[in-house]
Amino acid sequence: MPRNIVFYKAVDQSVLTEGFTIPLLYKEQLFSGLGFKLERGQKRPISVWIDGAKYSALMTNIQFNKQKYPNHGDLIQIRYSTKSPIVTKLREIFALTDAQITEQKMITGNGRLTSISEDKKEFLSVYSTPVEGELLFECIPNTEFREETAELAALGEKAAEGLLDGTDETAGLCLKTKVCKVRHLTKTISQDLKIAYGYRCQICGQYVGEPYGSKLIHAHHIDYFVKSLNNNANNIMILCPNHHGIIHDQNPEFDFSNKTFHYPNGYIEGLKLNFHLK
Repeated sequence: MPRNIVFYKAVDQSVLTEGFTIPLLYKEQLFSGLGFKLERGQKRPISVWIDGAKYSALMTNIQFNKQKYPNHGDLIQIRYSTKSPIVTKLREIFALTDAQITEQKMITGNGRLTSISEDKKEFLSVYSTPVEGELLFECIPNTEFREETAELAALGEKAAEGLLDGTDETAGLCLKTKVCKVRHLTKTISQDLKIAYGYRCQICGQYVGEPYGSKLIHAHHIDYFVKSLNNNANNIMILCPNHHGIIHDQNPEFDFSNKTFHYPNGYIEGLKLNFHLK
């Protein structure tokens, strides 16, 4: 089934009980794939494919009181009932997360899962499909996640980004075989961001290839892809080759709160261009 990735998230209690929110960054891409839009307060039934079977869900745009919340943006959610077949299927696939929720409920009595350890996380990719009103959920249970990240770690972050960025067509066949689901059409996200930034580096603001008629610019994963498998737009930064190389050489910490890189030697560097990282 041809598809385009819309959104990638860690599985939490909400996913296994009632649904989840789609960040507004992906709203247009989501509605473009579904073939319709929702105004505030509107709902529409959709179909969700999981492992070759189709399930019913609801796409909704929450209605907010404009007088009480005048500055509140849209809130787009995929919803389903706790006893629906889709919940049964998701709990079956993500049994490790479900077991952690059950265990914590027995300990605390409230059933809220406050956190999941990094080594036990599981993930869900949401894809659009060619059929109006249908989405595909690609489930990545913990065993598959650990297998894929181990394979990618052996290859290295630069080689993995080369595949995702479309700059390295010679990277290992083993990676192409084992993580084809995760990589599927992810190049589109990077290319869209490059175009949106006019092929300029978000750190220095320069279009380094312009004098030469070149559109050379790189897509960098803030939380390294080999560790997270996160290819969402909010984990990607557009960088010139120099800054990309320096970041991989020094591995600075990125502070999302003020959008700055903190290098081991104490140097701090911010972004000159940014409109997509919140």
